[in-house]
Amino acid sequence: MSILSRRTVIAGAAFALSYGLGAPQAWTAGAVTRGPRFRLGVNLAGAEFKKIGGRWRWPKLDNLRYYLDNGFNIFRLPFKWDRLQPELSEPLLEDALAGLDEIVDLATGAGAVVVLDSHDYGRRDGQVIGDPGSTVSAADFADFWGRIARRYRTNDLVWYGLMNEPHGEDPMVNLTVQNAACAAIRAAGAKSKVLFSGVSWTKANTWLRSSNAEVMLQVRDPENNFAFDAHQYIDQGVGGAPKGPARPGIGSRVLEDIYKWGRQHQRQVFLGEFASGQYPASLKELRALVAFMKERSDVFIGATYFAGGGTWGKSPNSADPVNGVDKPQTLLMERFLPK
Repeated sequence: MSILSRRTVIAGAAFALSYGLGAPQAWTAGAVTRGPRFRLGVNLAGAEFKKIGGRWRWPKLDNLRYYLDNGFNIFRLPFKWDRLQPELSEPLLEDALAGLDEIVDLATGAGAVVVLDSHDYGRRDGQVIGDPGSTVSAADFADFWGRIARRYRTNDLVWYGLMNEPHGEDPMVNLTVQNAACAAIRAAGAKSKVLFSGVSWTKANTWLRSSNAEVMLQVRDPENNFAFDAHQYIDQGVGGAPKGPARPGIGSRVLEDIYKWGRQHQRQVFLGEFASGQYPASLKELRALVAFMKERSDVFIGATYFAGGGTWGKSPNSADPVNGVDKPQTLLMERFLPK
């Protein structure tokens, strides 16, 4: 165990007792434990942000090493499509991809999964991808993912997160665009996991009330190796900016509907974004949320907290340490990692 890991264990014990969660214990599986291994990690934010100091950048490798050292085993890597492919249907930008290659090599070399995430909300240049009249077509999007897949097709630990939080578009357009991208990924020879996103910001708590519960059953993957990327925040407002502590019980119930849907239709779910603030009530519900998923790994294959990446450590929602001090959310999640 590294010095950093020993420090985390000691701090974790104090944290757990402070918030009434009991001393850290080895994970004991619940009654429902079938299915694939449940992976837990963070988003490495940065490449999807507006330009910082005149230019954008990838998250620093030291930030990734921090999470690897503490046992996290999956990383969602958001980026803007046009930063990797400035011109539609033209070659990818090698200078931009060099930083991505470094992250992929380090993470997957340690046995972690990297989820490549086109963080574009179903749009490019302000236009809905694939919409009638749009200058950005489903074929353009498929071309991009085909090129990415040819680059990483031999690495089964690279997963393809097709689109972050589509919203405000026709659900069938969203489905058509993502089906085309998946077909291009498979045509390029990549066989690893593809993640599809629903409309309405792909929210887990509204999955059944939106069109997603019906439309997304029409996903087509020649390899039949796909899952759905859903997002869920738990503080009041259930958005990325908390408006107060989590309501009691939300952590153990907010994913019930999408879980039952997944079981009914034999579909897998990946929680690509979730987070909480540092209120004691929120941390209690965060623990319940992660426990709910891990006990139900027949549907939930993994989750990535939003966010790490080294760009906003002082935010109360961030998982990044500040001045060498671990965040309580991070310490809590470490209790669910393999020992």
